[in-house]
Amino acid sequence: MSRAVRSYLLGTLLPFWAECAWDGIDGGYISELRLTGAAVPEAMRSTLVQSRCLYSFSHAAVLGGDDWAFTAARRAFDFLCRRLRHESGLWVTAAAPRPGGPRDERLDFYDQAFVLFGLAWWHRASGDASAISLADETWDALEACLADSQAGGWREDSQGRLPRRQNPHMHLLEAAHALLEATGETTWLTRADRIVRLFLERFYDAGSGTVREFLTADLHPDPGAAGRLREPGHSMEWVWLLLHHHRLGGAGAVLAPAATLYTTACRLGVDASGHVIETMMADGEIRDRSHLLWPQMEAVKAALARQEMLGSAPGDAERFLAVIWRDHLSEMTPLWINRLTAEGSPLTDRVPTRLLYHIVLCLAEHLRLTPAHQPSARVAAEAPRP
Repeated sequence: MSRAVRSYLLGTLLPFWAECAWDGIDGGYISELRLTGAAVPEAMRSTLVQSRCLYSFSHAAVLGGDDWAFTAARRAFDFLCRRLRHESGLWVTAAAPRPGGPRDERLDFYDQAFVLFGLAWWHRASGDASAISLADETWDALEACLADSQAGGWREDSQGRLPRRQNPHMHLLEAAHALLEATGETTWLTRADRIVRLFLERFYDAGSGTVREFLTADLHPDPGAAGRLREPGHSMEWVWLLLHHHRLGGAGAVLAPAATLYTTACRLGVDASGHVIETMMADGEIRDRSHLLWPQMEAVKAALARQEMLGSAPGDAERFLAVIWRDHLSEMTPLWINRLTAEGSPLTDRVPTRLLYHIVLCLAEHLRLTPAHQPSARVAAEAPRP
């Protein structure tokens, strides 16, 4: 393992967030800190943040994060169950932390995917059988409340929001993979196969080598400009998922699409600074050149998956990591620069708690595949500047 990255993850980053993002008075993990470390006040606690914290601290516990990691994960699990469960078996969007306080009762597909993902990792960290029971109940409720039996997939939310998106389906695939690995139950692989089929039929744009983001109610490309909008970071995320689906024995001809997505994202979606850009059009026209942290993390994961499963050279992953350490993260602080202009200037002083999910998963994959003698943070000094 890379000792520098492990020390950052389990010694600098996550212990800080376990303490400072938790509301010790009312409960729940808050959504944002400022670069000063101060919490951004909020009235409600979101299911998305609690479920991503459940994952992040559970994974830390699995990696050997000791009692603090287990306690931090347990807090997220308990808060989810206490304040955010809906009578349908799904999970509401947000709630005031204190019992009897208001709740946003909307049932969002994206949130359900992350609850399932968090439950899988909580089970791995704790052995808590109730996590798997809750996952089974959540899946059944998702099918009953949001599944679209005609067009396929699942609707955006309980209010029929449009356009539909590929994004929550992508994360549901990730959750199905995690639950397969946590339980060994092949039912989860069957469910993952179903999502991959939908990807190949509806979301993958073979003509441009990209992923369709926004779709109509019947899962055709949105007829407006949104139907042509692309996020290279999501292409990278799908590369990682498709290759892991193949590794887990899933059905579907996924290797060729994974290769095309990666090649196209690197060719059209990576700028001269080495960053993955935010958005472009299907024809390659750049729409937003700014640099968010999460697409850089997904590029590392995609490159690592290609390295592990296809025998690709490790250079791509190291280059993407070097850019992250150069411009977004620092081994000296648990905070990060979330978004930069194309020229490298910070665009916000807010640090979203939800980004822990991207950071933890990326660095954990790096730890799994990188020899201990080569801490990746050291290559930051070698990363070219624009």
